[in-house]
Amino acid sequence: MRRPDTLTVELIEAPPNASAPPGAGSVFDRFTTAQIVNDISAPSEASFELGDDGSWTDLSKYVAHGAKYRVFINGLMRLTGRVELNDIPTDAKAGAVVRFTIRTKLQDAWYACADESVAVKGVNLKQFLIAVYKPLGFTESDFIFRASVARDLITGQSSTNQGKDVVDLEPIDLKEAKIKPPETIYAAADRHLRRHGFMHWDSPDGKIVVGAPNDAQLPTYFLACVRADRGIGNNILGATRSQDWSGIPSRLALYGSGSSKGASRSRISASLDDADVTAAGFYRPIIVMAEGIKTSGLADRAIARELSARSKSKDSFDIESDGLNWWSGTASIPWGIDTVAEIRSDVAGGSCGAYYIHRVISRRSASEGDVTNITLVKKGIWKL
Repeated sequence: MRRPDTLTVELIEAPPNASAPPGAGSVFDRFTTAQIVNDISAPSEASFELGDDGSWTDLSKYVAHGAKYRVFINGLMRLTGRVELNDIPTDAKAGAVVRFTIRTKLQDAWYACADESVAVKGVNLKQFLIAVYKPLGFTESDFIFRASVARDLITGQSSTNQGKDVVDLEPIDLKEAKIKPPETIYAAADRHLRRHGFMHWDSPDGKIVVGAPNDAQLPTYFLACVRADRGIGNNILGATRSQDWSGIPSRLALYGSGSSKGASRSRISASLDDADVTAAGFYRPIIVMAEGIKTSGLADRAIARELSARSKSKDSFDIESDGLNWWSGTASIPWGIDTVAEIRSDVAGGSCGAYYIHRVISRRSASEGDVTNITLVKKGIWKL
């Protein structure tokens, strides 16, 4: 039997310089509205509304800027972050409530400029990441170099043998790799990681995951929207399948020049074709120039990354499902990013196959109850 989902917010550290700091371990579990966003391409955040006209006096010390919280769904951690925003919307008819938003520490990296003195020559990517994030208080222990660890933490499931995701962090040895003011910490790290086929995103425990989108893993979830008597297992409230080929190249070619240490400069090139776009009669050859790529391997990664960035709309789903978790029929499993779902929809193509989940929004409100919005892209499209 499916039990109602639980949503709790636990205070783990009082705000700095608080005059009357609340004790760690304080828990909120009743909200007018709540929303938790996990995204592989952006910092995670959670927003909450609670209380009534007289709540500010009691709650203000809990929602002060800098207060550190953990957010749990059904006892499994969803994100760790700090209060960055609070407000008190007031309405003559509805009264007043307290609202606050928790964002992860990765948010600082989106705004803070990187230190241009960070070394890029004679170091590898791991050393660079640790150095560029050091001003934010991150150390080596705050990075997770196996994406499946974070995936297991948020879903409570084991993803053993679901695709290799241990990253091989190659050395950096390029003049073009220097930090370029006013480049942010996140942008500097992302530029180097993507050049080698990787990304970085939030882990539920406040650490940073380093890896690549892994759509080769086995599906964790199964989503269905089918007609008539076969609809007993339906769990899709609404869905939009989008197949937008407007900006997808029929052929993408990369040209540049680079050289290894002690070697003369040589011409580097790579190309990829989209057979589907070509077969449909679209002629869109595109050329990308990329100086400083010194090996054919890096050129292949760069061209795959560029084509993926232009092709995410080729076959995608936006799905709304009931509850904060996915119900398998026997167990409740939290929705997680960097996971895969199998989709079947009679009105959108029948057995659609496997799709990679890169954004999850879990929402609770008095009017809608608990719902989750999932954004997915067809397996095989997002390759770095």
